[in-house]
Amino acid sequence: MSKKLSDEEKHKNTLQRETPKKIELDHNCCQILAILREIPRDSGIKCNAEYLKERMGVAKITVYRATSILTDLGIIEFKHGSYVRIDDGKEYFDSDTKKNIALVAGVKGLMQQYKDTPVFNNLVELLYKLEPNLAKDDEIFSSARITVPPQIEYNVNPHNWNKVYEALKRNVKIKFRYKKPYTNQLAQRTVCPYQLLLDDGSVYLFAHSDYAEMELLYDLNFMADIIITNEEFTLPKDFDFKFRCGGGRLGAYKGLNVEKYVIRFTGYAKEWIKHHKWADDQEITEDESSTTITFSSTQDDKVFQLILSWGVQAEPLAPQKLVDRWKTEITALYHKIQK
Repeated sequence: MSKKLSDEEKHKNTLQRETPKKIELDHNCCQILAILREIPRDSGIKCNAEYLKERMGVAKITVYRATSILTDLGIIEFKHGSYVRIDDGKEYFDSDTKKNIALVAGVKGLMQQYKDTPVFNNLVELLYKLEPNLAKDDEIFSSARITVPPQIEYNVNPHNWNKVYEALKRNVKIKFRYKKPYTNQLAQRTVCPYQLLLDDGSVYLFAHSDYAEMELLYDLNFMADIIITNEEFTLPKDFDFKFRCGGGRLGAYKGLNVEKYVIRFTGYAKEWIKHHKWADDQEITEDESSTTITFSSTQDDKVFQLILSWGVQAEPLAPQKLVDRWKTEITALYHKIQK
């Protein structure tokens, strides 16, 4: 004999039946959306289950599960033998959702400088999961109204990235062969990995070297045969690379000593530098024809490169070894153009 349900239980069961289950986008859904965005509308490509199966390297049943979720959410539809995005989703967004979409689309635009790195793909996938409607409103997502201009392209070795990232999560040492960029010599290294740094088209591992007994930067693309050990290490509280630059703000480079720099700018540069900080403690003095900055940093090579990039509009005044190096470089350039 079945138990008679109370009115409250009946009402609860009715609500459960009538309340739609929350559907979330998984990795395969996000991958399908990325593929659909790559395919022009007039390409003639039939983006069906067979095509997606080959592109994604998964079983066809996996494709069907993902497309079913996207179809139920009203993000895609199957039309003329091909899956396509539904473009009218924005008609159903409330004002708060539109604000969220614009915000995350802006974040995606700012992340374009890291487009060819795993972190970019992970971010876009996360944005899709947090705001599925973003995937529907391609007009906002692809509008590029907030973005960065074309940058130096990243060429990241995904195998190396994944190996190092796994070691970072576990705080364990790694071993690898390293080809020194300036000598092409191979060396075996064991390090405690601290951070992955993305800078100007390159990815660096900031780590403590057992061999050198100091913290160094390793270009990820020059690392090979990475082995994740089971040897744990204690991550220092001040592990962040920003604490190794002596206050400098010039990217992934650190020298051994903190230096005090004084640089005079003229021409357009004297106005430009007033709105940009090369270091935390940067101070500015001005006269009618120039702007002079004084700051501390360990990033001697970066400072030198930036001075050269401004040509005759930048002149180092201190330290003396920087002045001498600058004069030597300028003299060598002069002799080169005289040949």
